Amino acid sequence: MPTLHQMLGFLLGLCVFVQTGGQVFAEASTTLQNFNSPIVKIEADKGAFLITTDSGIQWIQVEEEAKVQLKTLDVGDIIDIVVEVRPDNAPPLLKSWKLARSASSCKVFDGKTCRK
Repeated sequence: MPTLHQMLGFLLGLCVFVQTGGQVFAEASTTLQNFNSPIVKIEADKGAFLITTDSGIQWIQVEEEAKVQLKTLDVGDIIDIVVEVRPDNAPPLLKSWKLARSASSCKVFDGKTCRK
């Protein structure tokens, strides 16, 4: 028969296991990421552009509203973006951008409209 110390140790271990699992789940459920990078390539007709990240190069996909705005950007523009990370190796989806260095008239894009 287990002693009181063994039962308390088991319950404490169980609590730590459950709490740690919850923290890992909370971190894994985060779907937004930020990147700051020069634009490497733009394919406005396809609704995508290429940036560099810490892990290499990354295509970023945009929704219909942003396809027109992609045409105002140039390769080499420095862009700060927020993207939604999607499952199944789909490219991240652009949520917003701010241009740090660009001749574009769309300095701030909120996913729907531009501001200078």
